[in-house]
Amino acid sequence: MENKEIVYISGHRNPDSDSICAAIAYADLKNRRGKVEAVPIRLGELSRETKFILDYFGIEPPLLKETMKPQVKDLNIDPPYRIAPSTTLSKALNIIKNEKISALQVVDESDQLLGIITLSNLTDGYMDIWDDNILGRSEATIDNIVEVMRGEILYQPEDPRPLDGRMAVYAMEQAKDNIDEADIVIVGNREDAQRDAILKNVSVLILTVGSHISKENIELAKKHGVTILTTELDSFLAARLLPLAVPVSYVMTKTDLVEFKIDDFVDDIENIMGNTRYRSYPIIDHKNQVVGSISRYHLLSNKKKPLILVDHNERNQSVPDLEYAEIIEIIDHHRVANVSTSQPIFFRNIPVGSTSTIISMMYFEQGVSPAKEIAGILCGAIISDTLLLRSPTTTDEDRRMLDRMAKIAGIDIEDFATQMFRAGTSLEGKTPKELLSQDTKDFNIEGEKVKVAQVFTMDKDNLGTIEADLIAEMKEAVDQKEVSTYLLLFTDILEESSEIIVVGYYKEQIASAFGAKLKNNSFTAPGVLSRKKQVIPTLTKALAANGQGA
Repeated sequence: MENKEIVYISGHRNPDSDSICAAIAYADLKNRRGKVEAVPIRLGELSRETKFILDYFGIEPPLLKETMKPQVKDLNIDPPYRIAPSTTLSKALNIIKNEKISALQVVDESDQLLGIITLSNLTDGYMDIWDDNILGRSEATIDNIVEVMRGEILYQPEDPRPLDGRMAVYAMEQAKDNIDEADIVIVGNREDAQRDAILKNVSVLILTVGSHISKENIELAKKHGVTILTTELDSFLAARLLPLAVPVSYVMTKTDLVEFKIDDFVDDIENIMGNTRYRSYPIIDHKNQVVGSISRYHLLSNKKKPLILVDHNERNQSVPDLEYAEIIEIIDHHRVANVSTSQPIFFRNIPVGSTSTIISMMYFEQGVSPAKEIAGILCGAIISDTLLLRSPTTTDEDRRMLDRMAKIAGIDIEDFATQMFRAGTSLEGKTPKELLSQDTKDFNIEGEKVKVAQVFTMDKDNLGTIEADLIAEMKEAVDQKEVSTYLLLFTDILEESSEIIVVGYYKEQIASAFGAKLKNNSFTAPGVLSRKKQVIPTLTKALAANGQGA
């Protein structure tokens, strides 16, 4: 079966529930269509709310991926060809020839790498001046000999003699003086030669050209513990092929091996390949098992990773090294920002309250019914991003999609939302750093760097205990010139109100733009729920109207 192209689907940094759930659901839809292998990824840690949604519906979190630099697993590497250390040189040669590959991986019973066998290993070993004791020294077995002789065992004692003698051909009368105990002897149909070899207690007697052996000699072999093997090969071919019964473990490369991990970066292995001379390199997975091999020519096919963006289209909200990826689609519900592409792409941007609403629409448009679990996480994301349909960004389409998905998921919307918000908005045990990083976005407004973090909570009673520490953290970011203005919204969904902490320039102007007065770096903004539709437009007007710091 042809391998499908892997396509990654990513939400934004500091992912919220909509970003995560949209990536998972869109990957599911892509995979249901069967044209690609879609892999949802995340660029940051999950919030408590998102964890609740995924756990509630039994969905695994997406893979955490912090870079798009190409890795070994992104290349179309060769599949592994693993062989046991007992494999004969003859079989290894045939595999390399028939499969047209340059190397075989020699592994143990657990597929752990023991060594590498290449054509040069095989030819160098065979061309070496091996003495006639090579079978014993290499720990060849009777099975190895049967294989290369393409033979059949006529008799084998329960306790066979070890194969530590010499290889010999008993072709002439004079040859009997060169036959010793434990030898592996090739002989024809001469019964006297067969008998003489047996009486000398050879380990194996190989009968060529299917030669006959008498019942008397068989009985004699039983008495002397000699293994009898028959082959259709003539004596010349048998003598030529017998050394190929040596197991590959004897000639394989097993020291100074150069192997790569499946997660190694292509840039790194390219440098290593440039300083070594091997034609092929084994690839090892996390269990140290061989999963493939790679050669220099594989690097020629190295290309950017296909990437689909969901719930954002801003470069500074995407993976940091976005230049290593090729954006092929964008599904979003925010303003069009600064992501550029090298070619035309599918870009679906609809002014609705949630990206998951758009994904839900696409399921129905393509005639695909989502599984109960997928419908469930889409519900959670829509509820989260529209604040249970209370956000000003909410549209009739959000309401329709939430209703349809809730029926498939089998949930009561109000009951589920209450559980989700309570699980996700508790401030207990959270540090200022966690609160400031769990859902934050950077904006460039009127030439000013502005950071806006938002925390949805039904637990504002605990805010007073950490407010001073939050302001200190925000001031540090401003002092280090990371941003010029820093806002943190504590939004109570049920009360439909936000407490806004602001640090940096334009504090009073921003508070005034919301119709409030600043008190100790904070003010209350009734009715403010949406960062995108209410906060950012108000900030833009405030900064545009003021040309100096507060």
